[in-house]
Amino acid sequence: MKNYVLIALIIIVATLPARAFTIYNTKYNNFESINYNKVATVNGDYLQLNNKTSRNIIVIDTTNVDIFTNYKYYIKFANLHNKEGKSYKVVDSQGKSKSVSSTECGLVFNHTSQGCWRVAVSCSNSSLYNESVDSRTMTVKLIRDFGSSNVVKQVTLNSGVDLDDGYNYLGVTVEDNIITVKIGKDQLKDVLYYQLTASDVESTTGTPSVKVGYYVGPAAMISIERAVLSFNDQSQSPVANLETHWTREALDRHFAASKNPYEGYWTYLDRDMEDQWLKLGGRYTIALVENDNGYDVIYVDGAQVKKSMWHTGMKKAEMNQTIFTDNFTGKWFDATLQPITDDVFVTFESGVILNFKFPVYKSQIRFSKVLNE
Repeated sequence: MKNYVLIALIIIVATLPARAFTIYNTKYNNFESINYNKVATVNGDYLQLNNKTSRNIIVIDTTNVDIFTNYKYYIKFANLHNKEGKSYKVVDSQGKSKSVSSTECGLVFNHTSQGCWRVAVSCSNSSLYNESVDSRTMTVKLIRDFGSSNVVKQVTLNSGVDLDDGYNYLGVTVEDNIITVKIGKDQLKDVLYYQLTASDVESTTGTPSVKVGYYVGPAAMISIERAVLSFNDQSQSPVANLETHWTREALDRHFAASKNPYEGYWTYLDRDMEDQWLKLGGRYTIALVENDNGYDVIYVDGAQVKKSMWHTGMKKAEMNQTIFTDNFTGKWFDATLQPITDDVFVTFESGVILNFKFPVYKSQIRFSKVLNE
């Protein structure tokens, strides 16, 4: 990797269980995993990485993903140096100024000390100065960087993506040695598939883990709204950690004697969700049980995603008291049993609506009180 500048990042995961991780960087946590330097800065809501050199820059997240673990990595990004007909200045290793007219950027995955894989995105025009025949397209490349750079697959797009300096979603999944690349302006679409070969797998032999990150080509300036890394550690059973003593019969008995108007059953009412980052796992019925610090939220039924993993009596969420009446901080366990803890807020509305808010995901789910139980 001698042609790259490597910048290490630090991830803080103390609030997440060792068994499962969903790690993401946004304005809400001030992109806390980033080492701020001349390349990486926070500008309002966005992390910006500005490459003013003629070399590629790779920014590596220090989170380790086990080499045998399936994982997903998504970013919402824009290349601010992607204007039609415009070139951008860089300085080479000799201090000489050069111009770059088609800049490239993207994400990095399966990174080890021996090399990495990249998804590189760039835009170009077929005939910039002849409008009658000109067309602008985006090229998405899957690149293998182990010793040398090789484009193993690529695709050219002319729709469904922002071809200027606007924001696109870009993602990669690594599942059972199959790489899937996804991209889209408003909705992710699978655009590339690649089955890792025996030689590809051998390149990581002896490496216990891999990492992910960002790729910024010469003169590119990438602006990142958020990045999400999800993977599982199967060394512990997540189901066991969510088990409680509650059964449907025990809940019925408890609620029959309760004087707390918020205790009882609540059923799915509606949602307002950013589907790229948070999807509805089911039209849940839940039960609220008061504890010393707020409420335990118990799953009753309604799961649709990973339905076989859920049964009545498992903990679906937690609600912790704040100094404000009917306002709580929360923890929500998603359909795959992974905890969502970043800025989860819960409120009661008029005593009969329960609202779970996930501002990091630009989403909310509401429940209504079941009054005839």
